Amino acid sequence: MDNKEEYRQTIKETKPEKPNRLDHSNQSLLSPLQRFKKSMEVNYEKWHDGIGYDIDAIKLASPTERRAIEQLLIQHSPRDWRDVEALAEINTKRARETIKNTMKDPNSDVRAAVTRFAPTLVTDSERSQSVIEALRHAEVFSGLSHMLDDIEKYHPNEVREALITGILSREGDVAVLFAAMLFHLYGKAKEVFDMKQRPLFLLFSTENREERVKAFRRLCEQLDIDAEKYLASK
Repeated sequence: MDNKEEYRQTIKETKPEKPNRLDHSNQSLLSPLQRFKKSMEVNYEKWHDGIGYDIDAIKLASPTERRAIEQLLIQHSPRDWRDVEALAEINTKRARETIKNTMKDPNSDVRAAVTRFAPTLVTDSERSQSVIEALRHAEVFSGLSHMLDDIEKYHPNEVREALITGILSREGDVAVLFAAMLFHLYGKAKEVFDMKQRPLFLLFSTENREERVKAFRRLCEQLDIDAEKYLASK
């Protein structure tokens, strides 16, 4: 098992599982447009594993089919991060305008998708704010794991600060991932989730305030972070 698989496994271990609902339909008999329409039916498995729409179907689609897919996406409501990914693949003027307007969407997961799939369409300030909002509110299986993948490459100071404060304020399963990411960003681990430090990270999987603070102090000591600065504000 490689590091990414171990990372995903840790996410699964901190959340209850539900039965998978697999789609066994034969995709080879469908046209690209039909394939794409079918991929827009998001079942539990797709939601749980963060599977997007069929982007390959867009690449195979004829110009007429691409326009039909674009129209489907523009009209789709409520919007999902998958819509943003697909619109970014289509990349027409109309698609880009729709993506820009998506920054006004009330769903932070959808706004975060813009910074992930179309970062050139937003300013650095908008991108940072979107990332911070996702760190404050996104759930593990609703865009957060994807956002953490992006933070590995994009982590200005304000994003690091949001990770630190989130360790104290977010749910235990989220705090575990924040701690692992900080360990990596501060140069203490080559990988995003250092399995050697897993016992430390899992200490954050608690809603007990005293235990969380104890783990936080321990992490801050290793990363040379002033723990009192953040504890005093809580």
